[in-house]
Amino acid sequence: MTEIRNSILAGLAFGFLNALFFAVWFDAHYALIAGPISGLAFGMVLYFFLTSKTVKKQTQIENLDSKPIIRSGGANHFINGEAVGGKLYLLKDKLQFQSHGFNIQNHGQIIDHEQIKEVSFYNTLGIIPNGLTIITRSGQTEKFVVNGRRHWKEEIEKLQVNSR
Repeated sequence: MTEIRNSILAGLAFGFLNALFFAVWFDAHYALIAGPISGLAFGMVLYFFLTSKTVKKQTQIENLDSKPIIRSGGANHFINGEAVGGKLYLLKDKLQFQSHGFNIQNHGQIIDHEQIKEVSFYNTLGIIPNGLTIITRSGQTEKFVVNGRRHWKEEIEKLQVNSR
């Protein structure tokens, strides 16, 4: 359900920006047609990408201990200036990110709960409230873009309290 909502929102934003572009460079009539069509096409392509078997397979983690996955969802991990797309998993003892293969910097990352010093929020591009910051005890800062960041923070902090 999240994929549908995100695809619609991204399609609307893309269509609106394209309509503005077409209105400035071409004609308002052209913008009224090309904007919605491009937004619909972008949203559909995004939805099919997010729900593809290839992406699901690439972002699957190996849970050898069969520990229950408390929370999971699509995420971007900011690393060296790239928003690397993939999936974020919250397990009882760790936070784990696994990228999909359509990135330049493919990687996986595991942060054990005892390594987490602080969990906070940030706004992507300074305005979009979807960022989650993890600060480790070693001083490393990891930034993720997630859906439902408040729920992620609550669940991580709950696990930290229960593990002490």
